[in-house]
Amino acid sequence: MLQIYYGKGKGKTSSALGLILRASAYNKRIILFQFFKPSKIFSGEHLSLKKLKNVKQVRFNQQHPMFLKNSKKQTPQELKKNIDKTILELKKILRKKDFDILVCDEILNVIHKNLVKENKIVKIFCRIKNDKEIILTGRNKPDKLLKIADYVTEFSLKKHPFKKGILARKSIEF
Repeated sequence: MLQIYYGKGKGKTSSALGLILRASAYNKRIILFQFFKPSKIFSGEHLSLKKLKNVKQVRFNQQHPMFLKNSKKQTPQELKKNIDKTILELKKILRKKDFDILVCDEILNVIHKNLVKENKIVKIFCRIKNDKEIILTGRNKPDKLLKIADYVTEFSLKKHPFKKGILARKSIEF
């Protein structure tokens, strides 16, 4: 089945991680692809997931201002090249079908930024959504993917400390 978690509200990745935690207890084979969150960046979830033997994390050197305000910016060409590399890796893993659950964190933002066409992602996931559990996250609403999805959850933002200048806090937001 295909699940989509989208919207401007906090909790999309956290919800996907909660599903990973639950499924891990049942020995499901899980793969987490994280787009725009570089492999060099530390976060609490990565430390926790490393302890789960049935979870594989896939991260590349993609840097986007959405997550890394002070980092060296990648050129659009570098970012596109890294996204293409990630999509190739994703396709390779999908062909093997050596997993039960696949989470593609922030892939909806990749589509929104026109780094990959939505039709391409629809085609990729249409083929396997009946055999596997697929979770896609990101801020933006993917109209074509929403049509083929089995679950759709929108996260709305009502209030956030960032608006008061409070930055992401260790152990709470990362």
